[in-house]
Amino acid sequence: MKILNTIKYAALGTLLILSGCTKFLDVDVPDNLVKDKFWQNREQVYSSLMGLYTSLHTCLGNFQAWGDIRSSLYAPGPSTNFSISHSQFMEHDIYTNNGLLSWTNQYKAIGWINAFIKNAPTALKNDVNFSEAELKTMLGEAHGLRALVYFYLVRSFKEVPLVKEPYESDTQNLNTAPSSESDVLDFIEEDLELAIKDAPATFSDTRERYGRITKNAARAIMADVKLWRNDYAACIDLCKTLDGTYANTLVRPQDWYNIFYPGNSSESIFEFQYGLQGPSSPLYNWFAITEGATATYSANFTNIRINSGDLLYPSTMPDKHFSADTIRLKNYSAFTIPSAGSTAEVYKFLGQSPYQRAYRRQNDRVSNYIFYRYREVLFMKAEAYGMLGQYDEAEKVINIIREHCDLPALTPGESGIGTEFFNRLLMEREFELGFEGKEWFAAVRISRRPGYTDVLVEKAATNNALGRPYQVIRARLLNMESWFLPYSRIEVDNNPLLPQKDFYKSK
Repeated sequence: MKILNTIKYAALGTLLILSGCTKFLDVDVPDNLVKDKFWQNREQVYSSLMGLYTSLHTCLGNFQAWGDIRSSLYAPGPSTNFSISHSQFMEHDIYTNNGLLSWTNQYKAIGWINAFIKNAPTALKNDVNFSEAELKTMLGEAHGLRALVYFYLVRSFKEVPLVKEPYESDTQNLNTAPSSESDVLDFIEEDLELAIKDAPATFSDTRERYGRITKNAARAIMADVKLWRNDYAACIDLCKTLDGTYANTLVRPQDWYNIFYPGNSSESIFEFQYGLQGPSSPLYNWFAITEGATATYSANFTNIRINSGDLLYPSTMPDKHFSADTIRLKNYSAFTIPSAGSTAEVYKFLGQSPYQRAYRRQNDRVSNYIFYRYREVLFMKAEAYGMLGQYDEAEKVINIIREHCDLPALTPGESGIGTEFFNRLLMEREFELGFEGKEWFAAVRISRRPGYTDVLVEKAATNNALGRPYQVIRARLLNMESWFLPYSRIEVDNNPLLPQKDFYKSK
């Protein structure tokens, strides 16, 4: 199985070390690596832990594709990096040879995490200065990271191989059958419970405070998992716990752009940290069109314009400020608004300041990748309240976000109920969290619930960015299995225990 061969070579050839840049260890056979050459002291364990974080960088392109680019927000950019594989995602017509289906980097990361969890305790016997308490917090972080990677996998593919142990011997069987969605989610929750119990509460250093797994980062992931599993009461309880830390941290309306530049704002929970050293942030190349850049993606401005009028506020204002939202929809805030055409540049990851043309300098294009921030927690809570029929409570939560974007508060009942409410909620989410990697997941989560299938189908089929007819896209999405990805043909060919999903067998 290609994916587990990947894990084998990860265990044999790597545990990443951060020392200004990423490098690999020279290693021997697995047994010698584990017992004789590594895991000897606290410094090696710490370096390996930092490597687990670095491994997320290679996962981000797939995370973005799997969790976001099938949403109605996206349009192709001018880049040659926009491929047939990207087109298939946006057309909702995905074939099993699509290159974006590869989960190699995700299972590499899992392989490193498994090795860390199993072998890091060895260092306690060899380093008297390494305490059990510190090891415990490091293991808490590792469990949180593994949960995060598996959560992306299960939301994307539904049933995935569940690999819990590192590769340590040539006698191990590399083929693994996919586990059920429920079993994978149970395992994720077990990891998150350990992370909530054992991970650090916070860090004094800013980059570590927002860039490492803390108890609150684990709670945010767990709230997302509970919402995915339709456990609304548990989701709300976790969100309320997070309220205790973040309720007074929301930035002022005119400071909204600080969330993205310089990043690590007061309302951040977990961001992948980029800087002048180490790997380069992918966000500029994903989204920048001007200044010589050729973005992979742009914004589907037709849908953004229609939705801002239909679901937020109709406006007679000119394009430079076409909505009552004075923060996110003003030119050079979230988007650069085109003078012609239907696509726009996603500016919020590109600029030094909002509301004017001020792109980041060449040596300053280091936008963090935001996994969780507090406003998403508020949207989770609003969604859970809505599913419980407590629309008044949901509107109160949404109004907290609107207040911090200079938007008028929703009046009681204005957001409607049922499908009307969830259509509006998704649009409110998109304007706040758009292009941050999870809006397709949010639409799938809502639309899997009885009675809400059309929420996703109608949203994705309307004004397709590649010009495909509404009826064609709608027909492709009527089977709920199309909302999840097929397994890569390479993986299926290499693993006899990984049968292709029925929906995709002809592709």
